[in-house]
Amino acid sequence: AFVQYWIEQTGIRDIALAGGVFANVKLNQRIAELNDVDSIWIAPHMGDGGLAAGAALASADHPSSQLPHAYLGFEPSRDDNFRAIKRNALPRDNSNVIARVADCLCASKVVARCSGAMEWGPRALGNRSIFALANKKGINFSLNQKLGRTEFMPFAPIVRDCDAEQYFLGLETIKEASRFMTVCVECTEQFKQEAPAAVHIDGTARPQILRKEDNPEVYELLGEIKKRTGSGILINTSFNMHEEPIVCTADDAVRAYLASGIEGLWLGEFFVER
Repeated sequence: AFVQYWIEQTGIRDIALAGGVFANVKLNQRIAELNDVDSIWIAPHMGDGGLAAGAALASADHPSSQLPHAYLGFEPSRDDNFRAIKRNALPRDNSNVIARVADCLCASKVVARCSGAMEWGPRALGNRSIFALANKKGINFSLNQKLGRTEFMPFAPIVRDCDAEQYFLGLETIKEASRFMTVCVECTEQFKQEAPAAVHIDGTARPQILRKEDNPEVYELLGEIKKRTGSGILINTSFNMHEEPIVCTADDAVRAYLASGIEGLWLGEFFVER
């Protein structure tokens, strides 16, 4: 009602949302479904960090522009990754890493990824993520066990933009927001059948819809998974143990990997498997 009131007062139909309340992906879906809304945008760091950045940009009279991606954080170097693996005497492989990751996932195993720059905000968007196939509802329980988590919510899916229309309905209003996993959307019957682990009880999901230019390696992995299984969907949850922050450095990643029951670790150019 608050948003509807200001649409009527201003005539503005493209809505930008920021603040911690808009971490509520169901609320964002309800706003996107208002008849008078043409599009919604949620700051990827929708809480205090994003508000502070927005205030700084506004006070500097910075012109409005689209955020190209959220990979704005720390990026471990190849040496960082190599040393973290070597210190823990882990077996490493840097040959055809994407194929190795796909092998692991298609064997119903779980892979954690720490590669490239860390995401800005609370959502893991592929660079500090844990991946698994979404085709079995039971993965929710087993993955939470591996991570020491007790959450009851289904996990979020990641899909390529070229596959999105066959999986989700009403994407036009949330086209940009869905790149950052900040809004729920109705699922098609095909998605419900292919990815039961990622469907909420009301038939919605909270997807990350990935463009190739945003994350080419994860985009390639999704294509490889579709080639092998016929379904281009993966579970994407944040790479962290229960009640810990998302991993940032290579050492964070190795420590969390060793503390978990996860089978695979994709650390930059290297792949480690138990």
